[in-house]
Order: sequence, then structure tokens, then C-alpha cells
Amino acid sequence: MTITEPGIYEIPEAEYHADPCPVPSLSASIAKVLLNESPRHAWTAHPRLNPNQELKVKDIFDLGSCAHSLMLGSDSQIEVIEADDWRTKDAKAKRDAARAACNIPVLTKNMVEIEAMVIAAQAQLKVHKDASNAFTDGRPERMAVWQEETAYGPVWCRALVDWLPNDKKADLWDYKTTGTSANPDTFQRQVFELGMDFQASFYARGLRKIGAWDGQHFCFVVQENKPPFALSVIGLGPDALALANRKVDRALAQWAWCLTNDTWAGYPNETAWVNIPVYHELRWSDREAREELQVTTADVNEAEIIFKGLVDWQAPLKEESK
Repeated sequence: MTITEPGIYEIPEAEYHADPCPVPSLSASIAKVLLNESPRHAWTAHPRLNPNQELKVKDIFDLGSCAHSLMLGSDSQIEVIEADDWRTKDAKAKRDAARAACNIPVLTKNMVEIEAMVIAAQAQLKVHKDASNAFTDGRPERMAVWQEETAYGPVWCRALVDWLPNDKKADLWDYKTTGTSANPDTFQRQVFELGMDFQASFYARGLRKIGAWDGQHFCFVVQENKPPFALSVIGLGPDALALANRKVDRALAQWAWCLTNDTWAGYPNETAWVNIPVYHELRWSDREAREELQVTTADVNEAEIIFKGLVDWQAPLKEESK
């Protein structure tokens, strides 16, 4: 399937990841590789550019994908496998067959926990002051396709939106699961390390471009995947969004240049001189102040006396052993 017009589409996730656009398109995940690593890494990760590119799937990803599908009501692709684990040949064969059919394999025991997790999420959202309407009155997992103009020519872009609300003025919600803490104070760092700020800007930009959304807020519903399955709702402030918009602009320009010139550079081919990060110097200085050792003459003499006493105390024992 090839998509030649900007718009909203409902297609299987596997087709989305294969990139059905007319030319290799930019997604948020590829853009993050482009910005955080190098154009060469982005080329390697792109299904249309690298003929040997393979989508790596791990069991831990299956659990997150299963919770995601169940949460959004698009659980028809979940395939429950009756087995204690994936170690037997039969269990592995069923798991691989499910993936080949574009389904999400999950063990029976894990499915019970995932269902409990989703129920906990729904209960917490129901009483949330700002997110009680999250994942309601809309459509799950829709592909947005649009074009961006750059100084180096047009760029095709794509995004797989978790939930597209029927009301164009409603907030956008994206569901994330985490094996660490969903406490906003703790997870705040992950927002930027995982490129969630870029995702929020990129998705909102694309949806506005094709007239599919004109709301104000793009928020993440972040839930822990272990009991008590606590969740938090995290949005980006104006300064974070402003920086994210700049990142998107840079990614679009760099992607367009690389495509136009068919040049995908790796890391710089010159020595990178590393300076001390401010936080590192402050942390070391703080440690020096805390652990400052002042060895005085008295301290030395006292240590010598104690040591000499130990030696004198052991002397009779040594004589007797002779």
C-alpha cells in the first residue's frame, strides 16, 4: 500500500512501520535518531533506506504493546498463549507465529496482570481533574501523513497517533508504560531523554497541518507496569514546547538535506575536545568539601601509638608460638 495524499489513515501497525509514503518519510522515532546520534544512524534505522533493516521485537515490548492496545480498545491483535514461559519450543513457535500474523503474543499469566493494570489506569483517569475524558470519544491508532516545506525541498512525514479525538478542540492523549517511576518529579528527565517533547511537537504540528486537530494540549498518560500501577499525566510547558519546535525544525531541514544529497554522515571526522560539564564539577567540589581530610601531627602520632600497642600486644603470642 502506498499513500500519496496527506490525511488520516487506518492501517496495520506493521504497514505504518514499513513506511507507505511516496518517498522515505520522517517519523518521530527516526528524527530522534537523526538528532541524538547521526544521519548515518537514521539511514540505518529507516526501513526504506536500509535494505537490511530489521524491526527488533523483544518480549518486554510485547507487554507494553499489549497494555497499549487494551487501553485504547484496539485489542483485537492480542493473542494469548497458554504457556508458563517462552522457553519451550512449542511456546516459541506460537509466539513467532503470532508476530508473523502481526499479532501481539502474551502469556496467560501476563495477560491477567496487564488487565489489572489497565483497569487501574481507567480508575485513576476517571477521577483525574484534567484527564477524566482521556481516550474517550475518538478513534485509536490513526496514521497521520503530511508534508513539510524546507529550504531543501518538501519532506513527507508520518505519525501513529494513539488517540484521535472526534472533537478537534479536545486534548490529545498518548499512553506510555514504564518499568520505573511515573512520579512526575522523577519521570521529568525521561520526557527529554526519550524525546517525548519532540513527539508532542511533531504530532501536534502534523495534525494541525492536515486540519485533523486544533486543540491546545498534548499530554502523556504515564503508568507504571508494576503494582500499584500508579499513573500520572504529564504535559509540556511553553518553554519546553518552544525548544521542541526548534528541534523539529532542525530535524526536518537536516532530513531534507540528507535525502536531497543522498549523504548520510556519521559522527564528526575531527577530534572532539570534552570540557567539564557544570554539574560534574559542582558534584566533585561538593564531595571534596564533605570529605576533606585534615591529617594533623597529633592524628599521626595517635595512629602510631595505636599500631605500636597492637604490635606489642601480639609479641608474647609470637614468642609462645616459637
